[in-house]
Amino acid sequence: MESMFIENLFGALGLLFNVNTLLVILLGVILGLFLGILPGIGGTAALAITFPITYEMTAGNGILFLIAVYSAAEYGGSIPAILINTPGTGAAAATILDGYPLSQKGFPKKAMQISLASGVFGGIFSTLVFILMGPLLAWVGLQFGPIEMFAVGVFGLSIVCSLVGKSVVKGFLAVAIGALLASIGPSNFSGLRFTFDQHYLLDGIPMAVAFIGFFAVPQAIKMITAETEASAHVDLKKSGKNDFLAFRQLKKLFMTMVRGSLVGSIIGIIPGAGTGIACFIAYNEEKRFSKRPEEFGKGVEEGISAPESANNSVVGACLVPTLTLGIPGSSAAALIMGLLIMKGINPGPMLFQEQGRLVLLIFTGLIIVNIFLLLVGLLGINVFALVTRIPQRILGPFIIVLVLTGTYSYQQNANHAVMAMILGIFGYILSRAQIPNIPLVLAFIMAPIMEYNLIHALMIHRGDYMVIFKSPICVGILVLSAYSAVYGYIREKRSQARENQNQDKSAE
Repeated sequence: MESMFIENLFGALGLLFNVNTLLVILLGVILGLFLGILPGIGGTAALAITFPITYEMTAGNGILFLIAVYSAAEYGGSIPAILINTPGTGAAAATILDGYPLSQKGFPKKAMQISLASGVFGGIFSTLVFILMGPLLAWVGLQFGPIEMFAVGVFGLSIVCSLVGKSVVKGFLAVAIGALLASIGPSNFSGLRFTFDQHYLLDGIPMAVAFIGFFAVPQAIKMITAETEASAHVDLKKSGKNDFLAFRQLKKLFMTMVRGSLVGSIIGIIPGAGTGIACFIAYNEEKRFSKRPEEFGKGVEEGISAPESANNSVVGACLVPTLTLGIPGSSAAALIMGLLIMKGINPGPMLFQEQGRLVLLIFTGLIIVNIFLLLVGLLGINVFALVTRIPQRILGPFIIVLVLTGTYSYQQNANHAVMAMILGIFGYILSRAQIPNIPLVLAFIMAPIMEYNLIHALMIHRGDYMVIFKSPICVGILVLSAYSAVYGYIREKRSQARENQNQDKSAE
């Protein structure tokens, strides 16, 4: 066992410190930074836009490329938040609270350096969490059979519906839509479904097309139809004399980064929670720990460091349930999981035994990704402000071009480009109705896996549906799923009641 681990480790290091692999990581960091800086893109949309680049890559290089894009995009989103008060990603909304005020005081470079250092710290911290918890969760997962894995899928979707979006009911509606779309095409146990005798639906909707359609196209439409554009910017040449992060200041932020990274790692492991929740929780906790909470919101360093360390720590932590249990920890992790499945690799407990070298490649690659992010981020601070000035009306059509090119290049099939646009328009309509796309896409990925596990369990037990209630683990997970859904609904109603009370008081 030990010799196998050492062999896999040396094999992973050999693959990692290959010129092609390092160039792939560097390319991912540069593209991720560029896309993250563009206001409104976000880490998930950045992954969707760059996803077609992985078609010709190996599974290892493809995953490292997507992780590099994701990590860099999450940091990149803080740059327009700091410079022009416009978050490049949803998670960077927390960074605005103190990042923009600090830049207005004449310290934009210092604010970006705090963001970068905290993000890299959080990324490496979550990698260590991944290394420590991954094998443990894999062992736990090995105790699960098909019916237990079906219950885990239900639990994951239940959590996502409870945490994502403003309405639990709309979250479950999104799951139903995603599952319905996933059922189009061939089934593992029966014939074709919902193809309506259309030849382009015989193979179903490809994952890559669904990812790009539901994440990239709606974002492009929002940019094209946006009525306002960011115009204000910070001139880096006019920054203050002490506009840099001194080592003594970095030392003072150490415990802040630890607390933020802990929050991000815990939230990241919970499927569907996402970076936005982690960042605001980390910000609130840091404000609670602070001896000067009244200064938060006026440009304090801790107000930047806490959410940014939480932000990037989610990246590695969300891979824990994705790789060990086959439950995507976020929409971005769903894309990474989709890439594995496309490459013929099934995430789950057996991944650590069957693909030990690949898992270790991801472990070690996460650290290299953050080192590259630190180097590229430090070198590029002076030019980042230029990218934030690109008008959104130009970015939107540019993304549409990327979508059409990427979906067509997937299998040189023009029907896929049409599918992506139709799904994108549908996704935009759903977003206007406040129906979240994250539960939809997660259901699109997980529904076939859940169906396979359920039918496999029924075949083993000769069609006895009571097998669901004969497994204590399965029953326990389903009870937790129901509790999650009910709790989310009750919390939603209480939140609405508080908002109504506040509105009544303000009206008086």
